[in-house]
Amino acid sequence: MSFRDWMKELDLICYSNYGMSIHDLPDMCFRDAYDDGNSPLEFFHNELGTLDDLARCIVS
Repeated sequence: MSFRDWMKELDLICYSNYGMSIHDLPDMCFRDAYDDGNSPLEFFHNELGTLDDLARCIVS
């Protein structure tokens, strides 16, 4: 899977869970996670898995 496809999948996961695009959130280490072999779902659960995690990203 290309990085572009990885980001599209992550964006779909984020949108389906929170109703917002991953691009609406602050920058995160997307490329590092991709290069480390994390799936978009793993990244989502590790970084944005709960509403508390989402709130932390938006406020910071």
